[in-house]
Amino acid sequence: MSGPVPFSAVENILTTLRSSGFQEFGFLFEGRKMLEENLATIKDVLVDAEDKRGKSHIVEAWVRRLTDVLYDVEDVLDELATHQLQRRVVARQVSGFFSSSNQIAFPFKMSHRLKDIAKVVDKIVKEIDELRFIQRNITHSHREVESSRATHSLVSASEIVGREEDKEEIINSLVSTDSQEILSMVAIVGCGGLGKTTLAQLVYNDKRVPLVKEILKVVCDEDVERLEWNVLKNLLHEELSQKRCLFVLDDVRNENPEKWHQLKSLLMVVGKGSKILVTTRSEMVVSIMAIDSRFCLKELQKIQAWDLFSRIAFTEKPEKAHPHLVELGNTIVNICRGSPLLIKISGAVLRLKTEESQWPSLRNLWFRSLGDRLRNLWFHALGDLYVISVLRFSYDDLPIHLKQCFAFCALFPENYKIDKKLLVQLWMAQGYIESSDSKFHLEDVGNQYFEDLLSRSLFEEVIEGVNDNIKRYKMHDLVHDLAQAVMGPRAKILTDEMEDIPGGVNHVSLFGFSGTLSPIICASMAKSLRTCLVFTCHDCKYEPVMDTWISSLKCLRALDLKKMLGVKRVPKCLGKLIHLRFLDLSYNDFTVLPNAITRLKNLQTLKLVHCRNLKKFPKNTRELINLRHLENDGCLNLTYMPFGIGDLTLLQSLSIFVVGNGRGHSQEKKIGSLIELKRLNNLRGELHIINLENVRDGALDTKEGSLKGKQYLKSLSLEWGPSEQEAKDDELVIESLQPHPNLKKLYVKGYGGGRFPGWLMSDELCLLLPNLLYIRLEGCKRSQFLPSFAQLPFLRSLEFTGLDEVKYVMDYSSNSSEIPFFPSLERLQLNYLCKLSRFWRTELPAERRPLFPCLFQLVIEYCDCLTSLTLPSLPCLSELEITCCDNLTSLPLPPLPCLSKLHISQCPNLASLELHSSPHLCYLCIKVCPYLTSLKLPLLPHLEVLDLCRVREEV
Repeated sequence: MSGPVPFSAVENILTTLRSSGFQEFGFLFEGRKMLEENLATIKDVLVDAEDKRGKSHIVEAWVRRLTDVLYDVEDVLDELATHQLQRRVVARQVSGFFSSSNQIAFPFKMSHRLKDIAKVVDKIVKEIDELRFIQRNITHSHREVESSRATHSLVSASEIVGREEDKEEIINSLVSTDSQEILSMVAIVGCGGLGKTTLAQLVYNDKRVPLVKEILKVVCDEDVERLEWNVLKNLLHEELSQKRCLFVLDDVRNENPEKWHQLKSLLMVVGKGSKILVTTRSEMVVSIMAIDSRFCLKELQKIQAWDLFSRIAFTEKPEKAHPHLVELGNTIVNICRGSPLLIKISGAVLRLKTEESQWPSLRNLWFRSLGDRLRNLWFHALGDLYVISVLRFSYDDLPIHLKQCFAFCALFPENYKIDKKLLVQLWMAQGYIESSDSKFHLEDVGNQYFEDLLSRSLFEEVIEGVNDNIKRYKMHDLVHDLAQAVMGPRAKILTDEMEDIPGGVNHVSLFGFSGTLSPIICASMAKSLRTCLVFTCHDCKYEPVMDTWISSLKCLRALDLKKMLGVKRVPKCLGKLIHLRFLDLSYNDFTVLPNAITRLKNLQTLKLVHCRNLKKFPKNTRELINLRHLENDGCLNLTYMPFGIGDLTLLQSLSIFVVGNGRGHSQEKKIGSLIELKRLNNLRGELHIINLENVRDGALDTKEGSLKGKQYLKSLSLEWGPSEQEAKDDELVIESLQPHPNLKKLYVKGYGGGRFPGWLMSDELCLLLPNLLYIRLEGCKRSQFLPSFAQLPFLRSLEFTGLDEVKYVMDYSSNSSEIPFFPSLERLQLNYLCKLSRFWRTELPAERRPLFPCLFQLVIEYCDCLTSLTLPSLPCLSELEITCCDNLTSLPLPPLPCLSKLHISQCPNLASLELHSSPHLCYLCIKVCPYLTSLKLPLLPHLEVLDLCRVREEV
């Protein structure tokens, strides 16, 4: 195929031609009205062309020519618009390019190009009648951004249908101790879409599998794929030696015996009885790996299939649904042939059809989508070809604006974990996202596009991170195959095995390269590329030929140069890529960005994540007038923000704002102060303001840089570095940095004031910042009294670290308030509070101590003045850890019905520990408490680990 019909290109061109800005050049192009009419005619038949292109080579060729010519039109109009933007900037800095003659010559040149292109468009329009296209309305059908009806969590892991027996068999095989081998293997075998990976996840997460579970990439902090063989072998030996492990190798396709033997030799350091769980479609793989224990995964039985389908397709019980809808559902389930993947995706399509009038067209679409494709397939065989053919129905049902967004995902490697924000930014760069309502940001509309695809099960959610707090998404490999089939030759994933790039390619991604990129660079020179992304390329040096290559990519909208080792300087030729909307330079070693970057007037996203050596931005950064995302996380050596960055009012992402040491000469030195934040009210996500000690005129800077208007901001960090300035200066600064009530996370570090700001100490804090979830106060060495966070209704995590003057944590009176005490707090951590002597300001009898209803983790470390600890009632506490409290002598613990882990270490003066009823305690560790003489424990029926180290023998 030639890729989806270029719906967004037609929309964008028509919008531009009709815009008031284009009227400045309209007199130079007499054929504008004809081009507009032709494009309107084309737009009317796009839906019909999309439906017919997969069935007719002639239509396919027409779509291919149309796409090419529309891209040319977009480029010309983009150049005109960019010229117009540059003319606005030239008011401050005139160059020869903008001489009066040039201001006329350039538009004339563009108008001639546009006339030539318009003639080609006219020829394409004349073919519409020959191809018998019919006019059909384009329906966007996406839901309102703020009120999405469908959810994407269609079936959770605990609700997997029809795999209970398979799961039990596999678990029994894994926990079996019959085998005397060091490493034995179990395989789940079956065709794509049967749920092999899901079943493996269920087995892996089952508590009855007692093996140490390891995933190779978390063995060390480094990227395993970049390690030399011997280094990797040593790391595995160090981490896994003699441990009884379970490894999961998902979707194994390697049929090279040598590669398998290499991997197996690495894993042989494990202990006897270790297992490998393999999922694969290939019997050859099972044979090569010499797997004796294999489970052939079968299709779901009809009752199970209907159960799964009805959960997804119907919002109420099937018997309450319309009989015609149930009949259609049964037809679909029969065609899905017991494949969970097909059932989920097909059910999601039917679920969105709530009107009875939609069902006949849905039935027609279903059979029209499948008819020709299934004719040559064995109907009763559930192979990959069959599955992809059925999946095509879900693509055909997509609204036309979602088809191009879905197909674009063909650029990501198979099983790649996609960041939603990145994907939306790339869609924006291609012009795929449009908003007819100005109150919605493009990003909000893009997020809704994504949610629509997710609700149709075309993406799967993947949870990552130490605390399972990172969401990524991936496509099932067969859904990914469908995206690639739809995109056709328009998009290619390039590997180091490829020597050439076919013509007609517009989007490429580099995957798995190592060493030189010169051959593939030369092959892509002067191609009409609109996208070039980089995924997992190792040790790829920036080579001189790249300058020539970059200069040749005149049509580029998105360019990714992250992790190009050796990039000590950013090539100035990037400034020539005037169409560029997305630029990723993350994880590189350059110290400055050239001012040429500021020529990129269309740039929307600039990623500089972990560019640790970057010291400053270009002085004319304010000229990037369309910039929406400036991601500078981890740019630890930035010294200041550029003067005028506050002019970039479209900015939504600005991870770090560095207050420079301008000493009152900000404008002359091109250093931006806190005043720059004043107009950046579209900022969202995280904002980390550092070096606040450099604020010299707090009354002026902070008042002007107010954060109260930043309603989209979710996380705010305020950080002061070492300073000799007086406490009142810090107090003045923080007082004027009150955030918007929507804030969810607040971090304050290095604050030197003697008291926290009024907005934080207020009795009405629950009204000023009602949505706070996380609070961390660190290194505020002069502050004696803590704010009262107890009434914050949603606060879940609270951490105090390095507060040298704090003597107690809580000030509580049982009659002070009727509001629950910490109603949602789950985690409390007290670290390095060197003067902390007690938990409460005044000691309370047990019956008057407040209840922490949700607290499950309490950590206390390095609190040297703490002699005794009287805890509140903690009905949900699961983990208690007390470490390095040198003067703690007694620890009387209240009944802790949910306590499962108790860890006490390096408390050299602890003499007595009394633990009341804790029936669920399974881990008890007491270390380096040499004076512990009294240890009173209740009956502990579930204790699994008891670790007493360096305590008195009599204990």
